[in-house]
Amino acid sequence: MTFEGLLVECCLNEHLVKEFNRLYGCSLSFKDTRAPIERMIDDATSYNNPFKNKSDEMQQFISFCFEVIWLPLAMNDA
Repeated sequence: MTFEGLLVECCLNEHLVKEFNRLYGCSLSFKDTRAPIERMIDDATSYNNPFKNKSDEMQQFISFCFEVIWLPLAMNDA
């Protein structure tokens, strides 16, 4: 598995994202909770950030996944 694949799996794990938010005081969300009309408007206007995630929180999440999940897995494979 690549780190990108691991990151996708981490984003899809709602419990992991919820606990990350709790520990780091963030508000990341990878679940689309928009109403259908909002989705259509966003698609029509090319609004490209429907989940309103902040880039600094995303960077924290990526670093968290790398340090807490990826590195220990890589160490076990060595």
